[in-house]
Amino acid sequence: MLALALTGDVGAGKSTLARLWGEMGASVLDADRVVRALWTRTNVLDAALARWGRGILDADGKADPSAVASKAFSDRREYDWLCALLHPLVRIEMEKTAASLDGWVVAEIPLLFEGGIPWWIDAAIYVTAPEAGRRERNASRGWRYDEISRRESFLLPGAEKRARADLVVENSSDFETLEREASRLAERFRRLSALARMSLFFPDREAAIRFADFLRRETLGTECLLHPAEGAETKKTGFTLDFFTREEWFGEIADALASFTGTHPLLERFRRIPWNYRNSLSEALRP
Repeated sequence: MLALALTGDVGAGKSTLARLWGEMGASVLDADRVVRALWTRTNVLDAALARWGRGILDADGKADPSAVASKAFSDRREYDWLCALLHPLVRIEMEKTAASLDGWVVAEIPLLFEGGIPWWIDAAIYVTAPEAGRRERNASRGWRYDEISRRESFLLPGAEKRARADLVVENSSDFETLEREASRLAERFRRLSALARMSLFFPDREAAIRFADFLRRETLGTECLLHPAEGAETKKTGFTLDFFTREEWFGEIADALASFTGTHPLLERFRRIPWNYRNSLSEALRP
């Protein structure tokens, strides 16, 4: 599994990028969608009503996003209060959903760096765009000219978010350019998400060493580690060969094991591998 957190400047196109990756095979988690669901919880709505009054409700008695935003962005204390109310709940819901997924996952989290990167995220992606283009996009929402600046005054500066990100996507051209960049990155993410650790038990050390040489020669495995172990099935002493590979090569590796007696493979998926280490592992394997 590869878990990516997607954030960006207001109006930079992060939702468009998330949609493109969803169409390219990613499982997309949207923090804003989680927030909308949270506003249907009685405890959340009651807390907001106690602080701001019934003026935040629409004609149907539901939370009005514009009215809530007006209250939250009116004062730093109000903004911090709303963040403290919603953010822990959002993180809990997103983590619960991510735990049930596989492959590559994109979690769109607008306040990623402000709230702290969740432990289960492998890499943070920051989307940026020129301010003029962002103002133009948000004009369609009915925002005033200074609304972006007003909201971003509550956020970390763009330069700091850029520095904290593992990847930066520059959305400074047309949609077709963004789509091509999304496709290029999607292919990379698919490869990275397929990384797994495989363990092979061998009755003798020499056979394990020969198979490790085969894995390196065919670039089917990397970071090979051999250590004494007891067979899970036979309970006999032997050696376990641990290495990194890709899930789709399990069958090919298992076929190569056919000429070795007394061996059995075990494949282990990952929830978390440091971003730079994950990339170096992938580069050591065949394309």
